[in-house]
Amino acid sequence: MRSKDNKRVLYISPDGLMEPLGDSQVLKYLENLALDFQIELISFEKAEDLNDQQKFSHIQKRCSNAGINWHFKKYRKNIFLISQLSNMLNFLLFPLILMARKKIAIVHIRSYMPGLTIPLISLFFNFKFIFDIRGFWADEKHDRLGWSKRSVKYKFFKQLEIYLFRRADAIVTLTNGAKKYIQTKFNKDIRKIFVIRTCVDFQEFQPSKNLKDTQNLVIGYLGTIDTAYNFDSFLALIKDIKKYHQQIEVRLLTKATREDIEPYLIKHNIQDINITNQYLRRDQLRDAIIQFDLLAFCLKENFSILASMPTKIGESLACGIPILCNSFNEDIEQIITSEGVGEIYDFHEALTEKKFNALLLKIKSENISKLCSDFSQKEFSLDSGTLSYKKIYQGI
Repeated sequence: MRSKDNKRVLYISPDGLMEPLGDSQVLKYLENLALDFQIELISFEKAEDLNDQQKFSHIQKRCSNAGINWHFKKYRKNIFLISQLSNMLNFLLFPLILMARKKIAIVHIRSYMPGLTIPLISLFFNFKFIFDIRGFWADEKHDRLGWSKRSVKYKFFKQLEIYLFRRADAIVTLTNGAKKYIQTKFNKDIRKIFVIRTCVDFQEFQPSKNLKDTQNLVIGYLGTIDTAYNFDSFLALIKDIKKYHQQIEVRLLTKATREDIEPYLIKHNIQDINITNQYLRRDQLRDAIIQFDLLAFCLKENFSILASMPTKIGESLACGIPILCNSFNEDIEQIITSEGVGEIYDFHEALTEKKFNALLLKIKSENISKLCSDFSQKEFSLDSGTLSYKKIYQGI
């Protein structure tokens, strides 16, 4: 065990550690950082996860083994006002209690909701502050869930955003596009803004050594079919591909049920295509992804997407599987076009036979798997991400 830095870090995550995102994008980083820093971790866990004693014990053991002091609060999902107020008070007051009990040098928040406490604890304590934005949260709510820009909640969180950007000693974002926007919009020193992609644990995600069927074409889809995604555009692409390749199979890895998906299939008249759907545990994802020839999706293009880099991109590439998607921001276009790890596709245009043949040639090429996995290790590495956070912690 290395000697720890004397800095004690309070990390606040709105994502539960027992959720796949909290596990892969919070706990895995902190397990590594805890080798060098004293970590106090607050997470907000869903009630159904807390009821899973086996899962709870597993996370508790991992935190204990890493030397992480894990403090969790129940996050209430229902829409009743009292539940929402309870969530808000937990975000606001629980960190204050912990700050009073511990000598905290750095407060590191993930996304906007934990930012509710920053103005309050700044009144009573001196600390360095890291704003890990993940995305432009209020604008995501507008773009994906229909929040009105005239609403009180939207205006409130936009004002909080201004405060957090100005207060932050370091800002972490997923994309270079967001970095440039923050620098310009908030007149922030570029040296205080860092791009750290979503991370991939290469012990979990790696390519298959087995040869694939060169005749059959397996197209994968991973994640939600609504909110940020245009599932209609994805299915329109599938319908076009079927014109040129009869042996096509679509595998949807999603929480959406068959009842949710069926109306889309009827709408696009593609019930005859072999389309399966299932929801998998995180430890089952790799074995499903490596069976794809291609991971495809279409993100809705809007302002907030400027800051997005979905976790599945790094995970798919780590498995040696190329990506087909729209040019939803500058970062993804640069990644795919410059590195040759997939295809940028204009979903507004019909797929021609010439374009399809070129796509098929690329995704079935012998070197595509290594090209994708090598790039993922360069751009989405858990180790390099951990090192970047370590440098930030040491530098502020």
